Amino acid sequence: MGRNSSTNGKIVVLLSDFGSRDGYAGIMKGVILSRDPGIRIIDLTHQIEPHNILSGAYVLYSAWNYLPPGSVVCAVVDPGVGSGRATLVAQFNQRALIAPDNGLISLLVRMIPDGRSYALQLDSLLELVEDASSHPVRPGDSSRPSNTFHGRDLFAPAAVLCATGFSRRIRGRAIEPVVLPEAMVEHHPDGVTGKILHIDRFGNCISSVHSSDLVAIDPNRDQAPNIKCGKFNGNRIRRTYADVPVGESLCLMGSCAFLEIAVREASAAERFGITQGQSIRVRVRK
Repeated sequence: MGRNSSTNGKIVVLLSDFGSRDGYAGIMKGVILSRDPGIRIIDLTHQIEPHNILSGAYVLYSAWNYLPPGSVVCAVVDPGVGSGRATLVAQFNQRALIAPDNGLISLLVRMIPDGRSYALQLDSLLELVEDASSHPVRPGDSSRPSNTFHGRDLFAPAAVLCATGFSRRIRGRAIEPVVLPEAMVEHHPDGVTGKILHIDRFGNCISSVHSSDLVAIDPNRDQAPNIKCGKFNGNRIRRTYADVPVGESLCLMGSCAFLEIAVREASAAERFGITQGQSIRVRVRK
């Protein structure tokens, strides 16, 4: 991660569970633009369910490869703020990430295995933020970050520094980041077991079972899989929602190639009592 060579300019992408009622997301934008008014900000979402790291991990991965190369993503779903958890400076596919080391990075690590992760070097960050002569950054109101708003005091300034070519100065030792077990799958002789990663606003239940997992257990895709999750029991993977009548349930590979359970124009989560983190099992007859 050296200086940003993207032809798209300096871009910071924000993801958080801050919502829109309070000023937290706006404060982070203010910090970013105060330090460099030339940065463009993309609000990916601030509507992650509070403290829901697993949903944040899915939404982060779902957008990653569609962001402009050179973008810096500042992700804040951080129920452990102020604790001993590390802060990550990472890079995957020409895009950088600033985030707490609490599992938000899980699906990026799983699906983009050549990424690199480092611990944020706090002293270097504060030195750069306070040294206006070395970088066009104005000092903040306090010389030390608060214990409860690292998005404002650590992540946003770090994102600015990454976006403006100073990422090498703020990254410390290489680390193996925290990966949530719910983001992974278990392979069995006759199938694969995963978890429900995310339930979207339509009630679609998106699992950790990826199309590559299904290819691994049935390379020719010529067997009818049996898919069970909660009260749902299905034996066919459809191509799109419109393949079934309104109100009928189905399985399909979603836009990020993860297996999902849906009900056309209704909520699968409500219909089948499915919750995030629930197990999903796919079996293939051999």
